[in-house]
Amino acid sequence: MLAKPKQKKTNTDTSKEIETIQPVENYLFNINDILPSENVIVSIQGKKCLSTKNVLVISGKPKSRKSVVAQSIIGAAICGKSVLGIEANIGLNDKVVLIDTEQSKHDLQNSLHRMCGLINLDILPNNFMCYSVRQLNPYKVKQAINEIVCNQNVRLLVIDGALDLILNMNDILEVKDVLDFLKKILTENDVALILIVHQSKTANFTIGHLGSFLDRFAQTVLEVIKIENGNSEIKPQYMRSDADFKPYEFYFNHNINNYSINWVENLEVKATDISDYRIDQHQAKLSKIFMNNSELIYKDFLKLLAREYQKSEYFAKQLVKLFYDKDLILKSDSGYITLIEAVPF
Repeated sequence: MLAKPKQKKTNTDTSKEIETIQPVENYLFNINDILPSENVIVSIQGKKCLSTKNVLVISGKPKSRKSVVAQSIIGAAICGKSVLGIEANIGLNDKVVLIDTEQSKHDLQNSLHRMCGLINLDILPNNFMCYSVRQLNPYKVKQAINEIVCNQNVRLLVIDGALDLILNMNDILEVKDVLDFLKKILTENDVALILIVHQSKTANFTIGHLGSFLDRFAQTVLEVIKIENGNSEIKPQYMRSDADFKPYEFYFNHNINNYSINWVENLEVKATDISDYRIDQHQAKLSKIFMNNSELIYKDFLKLLAREYQKSEYFAKQLVKLFYDKDLILKSDSGYITLIEAVPF
């Protein structure tokens, strides 16, 4: 008597997945739903690059200074000011976490010291934490990430680099498992995620199937390119939530032993911090904003400021404080903002 042929085992049990799925009505999207305000974490030139529950990918070839860009974002978040043209906005009690999967502890320590120099801090604040998981396999790295994000008030998470979340970057099933893991992390936590991914040596594309999937999944993909003059260029490769910002260069400035921006735009666009603007530049921008309106509600005023300065809303709020202090604007009893003659300073 012939034995019955064994049924081929599959990696997934689709019937079980169908049984455990929630009622399909739970996934129905209503365009008229009132959603929570979007929490924008990272912006460049006023363009939205990363909000919570989303992913920003930093891609580039080896030694293109991808990590410097990541450090600039971290630095901007923890010091509250623009760093290398990048702005980040987090709350006072929010935490920023860097998970390093590649460097030795000595190299990581030197890297963090360079980041301190980048943001002019002697000591990194308590809301920044760094984990070195170079010795862990991808499964344990993901376990560590899950524990870190779920047990602490993490708002910005940076993983350097993303390829260490996977054994085979060209295995479709494994890639999808990684994507499912990231989706779960983002769905269950109010966190913004930054992933550093290498590009292939022969083409300007993120490496492997993992890179291709991340490009499609990400809110923004930033490309960092080492150019012939030795500078590095930051350019938007994909922007899902906003228009592209203008690419720009940065380089190591030996005169100050730190990185500097090499802007190709005019003097006003070169300004990356409030103190970089002259009083007449502020007055000119305010006059333009109030050209067609004698008064504005605060919310609209913030949006117009952010657009005029090509900065984030956080930057606009800092401008409002300055304008009040310098008697450039006035808030009426009804809550409207009006323009008044500035006192020179």
